[in-house]
Amino acid sequence: METLKKIYSEALLEKTGAKESDTREKLWIAYNVVGKVEQHLHTIVETGKLASKQLEDFRKQQDNTKF
Repeated sequence: METLKKIYSEALLEKTGAKESDTREKLWIAYNVVGKVEQHLHTIVETGKLASKQLEDFRKQQDNTKF
């Protein structure tokens, strides 16, 4: 993700001229999309960790409950 953001930011800032507004706009969108995908993946990972911990706690509780 960092590599993609670096590529897009370098292209945006260093490799586009004043008359390339369409190209800069597309690079800006691409840069932002990478950031949003990265945030989404972090959320999925963290949510998965939380769900895993909750499931583990539930199973322990079930094992400790005697009928």
